[in-house]
Amino acid sequence: MNEKTILSIFLISGTAITLFLYIWKAKKEIVYRRDERWQLIQNKANNAANYSNYILILLLALGEAITLFQDIQITFTLDRALTYGVIFIGLRNAIELFALRYFDKQM
Repeated sequence: MNEKTILSIFLISGTAITLFLYIWKAKKEIVYRRDERWQLIQNKANNAANYSNYILILLLALGEAITLFQDIQITFTLDRALTYGVIFIGLRNAIELFALRYFDKQM
């Protein structure tokens, strides 16, 4: 399997998860009628998803430190950077979706 196929699989699955997340959230808002319980579930799931942002910041700082102190030449094209950004957003939405489902069953 080449690299483009793997990236395409991540992009397609991230897009599907993102669409499912927003459809599922809209459906649950109708069921719960935006009560306090649903807002608490959303806040907990959002906090869980925000940990992915902290991990991204740590990885970026680690990568910057490595390239700063080592003589490494890495070049990214804008297309590749945008692809990784979209994959990250899909991963973050997947974490939020699974956290929503988990906290919905817990409460």
